[in-house]
Amino acid sequence: MRILCATDLLPKSESALERAGQLSNQLGADLELLHVVAPEESPQALERTLQDAFARAKARAEPLLWRTRRTAIVSVRVGNPARLIPDTAAQSKARLLILGSHRKRPLRDALEGTIAERALATRSCPVLVVRDEVRESYHRIMLALDLSEASVSAVRAAESLVLKPGQHAIVVHAHKPPYQGMLHQADVGTDSMAQYADNWRRETNNAIQELLEFESADSARYDIHIEQQPAAAGILQAVDHYRPELLVMGTHGGGRLRQALIGSVANRVLQETHCDVLIVPEGCFGASRSKLVFGARRPREAARHTSHASALGLAAGSKAKQRGRTRAISRNGR
Repeated sequence: MRILCATDLLPKSESALERAGQLSNQLGADLELLHVVAPEESPQALERTLQDAFARAKARAEPLLWRTRRTAIVSVRVGNPARLIPDTAAQSKARLLILGSHRKRPLRDALEGTIAERALATRSCPVLVVRDEVRESYHRIMLALDLSEASVSAVRAAESLVLKPGQHAIVVHAHKPPYQGMLHQADVGTDSMAQYADNWRRETNNAIQELLEFESADSARYDIHIEQQPAAAGILQAVDHYRPELLVMGTHGGGRLRQALIGSVANRVLQETHCDVLIVPEGCFGASRSKLVFGARRPREAARHTSHASALGLAAGSKAKQRGRTRAISRNGR
């Protein structure tokens, strides 16, 4: 296994380097430190820049290697980091790419995409964005899952890269119950709405549990938390409540025709949360073992939701018809 850690050698990247060393030691993985320098106008200036960057990277690697007790490769390349870092991760067949906090450049990011976005678009490996100071291995880990292949990859990545045997974790599933707005407009009673929400929560919890039983090596390690609100808002609320050290989530993003290369939900969560985030591209840890379950689950759930919604809708319609008949009788009585 190989871990690639890209660094600009600035103080804000120290945590990413420390986390790379800690994970390299924990996983028994080879470690490569990569620094990319911008092209210089003259070959002489570029040579001096390369020599200085390589010396600084080697000096930074020495205490890291002493701590991890493993050999590391130090690489310095010339070009655009947003292109070279994803290319290096793919070419070296890295199992994990580690990045430090991103310095926002709105115009350039809009045109080129961030390094994380471009790396995830290749779907070659997960990207770990490190923000917090590293004290020890991750203890409080949260997975944000839906019922998709991207979540299958997220479970597998978490158990392969960061979760230790027997370690517990929180799973959050955030989604607004379907038909809720329609039922509200239909003037369905409060008790019926509450019953519908409870049934949806129970069925969703069962579906997430079923996914974990098929895809996890130890499904009992997870506590499931359901948020009945839009995905990004629900995930961020769960992060504020549980305060994880690491959030793991899958992404379906794969092209600029999408709202973002890493998907609108993952993009918003990455921008607004303050913990470390591991984003896992769909398919980079193999296909789901539960394809038949996935294929059967969605229609079943849709049918249950539809029949339940229809029943509540019919009840609301009956109430409306009854009110109409009452008004008609009153008018005739007059």
